[in-house]
Amino acid sequence: MTMASKTLQAETDVVAMPRLAVVIPSRNRRESLPRALASILCSRRTDIELAVIDDGSNDGTDSYLASLDDARLKWRRLPVPAGANQARNEGAALSSAPLIAFLDSDDAFLPGRLDRLIAFFDENPEIACSIDGFSDISGNGERIHRLPLVTPDGEKLRQLLLCHCVPLTNSTLTVRRAAFDAVGGYDANLRRHQDRELLLRLARQHRIAFGSATDVHKYRSTNSISRTHSGYIKGLDDFVGRCPDYRSAGYGSILSYLTVRGTLKAVAQGHFGVALAELRAWRKADNLPGGFHVLPGYFVGRRERHLLEQALDQPPATTSAE
Repeated sequence: MTMASKTLQAETDVVAMPRLAVVIPSRNRRESLPRALASILCSRRTDIELAVIDDGSNDGTDSYLASLDDARLKWRRLPVPAGANQARNEGAALSSAPLIAFLDSDDAFLPGRLDRLIAFFDENPEIACSIDGFSDISGNGERIHRLPLVTPDGEKLRQLLLCHCVPLTNSTLTVRRAAFDAVGGYDANLRRHQDRELLLRLARQHRIAFGSATDVHKYRSTNSISRTHSGYIKGLDDFVGRCPDYRSAGYGSILSYLTVRGTLKAVAQGHFGVALAELRAWRKADNLPGGFHVLPGYFVGRRERHLLEQALDQPPATTSAE
């Protein structure tokens, strides 16, 4: 151990009253998890806590976590995989800080993010949740996704979220514990669009702010849900079933667009088996549009979504079929 690391270890042996908790769910991410944890534990702050939930991994994640010696780290292992959303809720319950930031186990925070988040919420007591931009890193390089400079009012924000006009990843969400608990946390039964669905519930009762920072690295790993189009239709069907807004006037074409685009992207990328499976899932869907009007609706919905983005002060870039 170097002198610098010994000094940092001594400084973090005693944890102050935590002001911010970082929650990381992890399942079979032994290779990427150290990067995520290091991006938190490299901080000299003693008023943070890191809550890691090993979601039934079988790759030695628990042994790795047991080998770490940092008073700010709390972790537990779920004997049977419960899914990332339940793991996030378990991590929130394991921690105690009034602020909760989420980080996926294959992503990383950049230096200064923890300080910035604590300062932001101190200065803005009326804000219950913040969404930041991020750098999307894949084999094709790095792409920065910034949010609009001005946060819209609650109703407009809901519209942007429903139309998928806000680039999202769970690793950019920070929420006050009181607000998170008030809406019941993440939906443990939702496999996709979990961040969007949580934000829609939060937006009904609480103020959400767009952040100007891009201090999160989003790594597109091979086992990332957002990397594959397989299961997109089932995930969208479940998400739409939880959002009565889609049944109101004005969302028909948007919903046609959202339904068709995942399958079209699979075809465009040559994943014809995935596209066929998605078409079969579409036929079984309970909440998605069907019939011959869907394809024309796709083009109308794509144009409507483009106009919504163009009306923003800084049109965001979407990142996947999500």
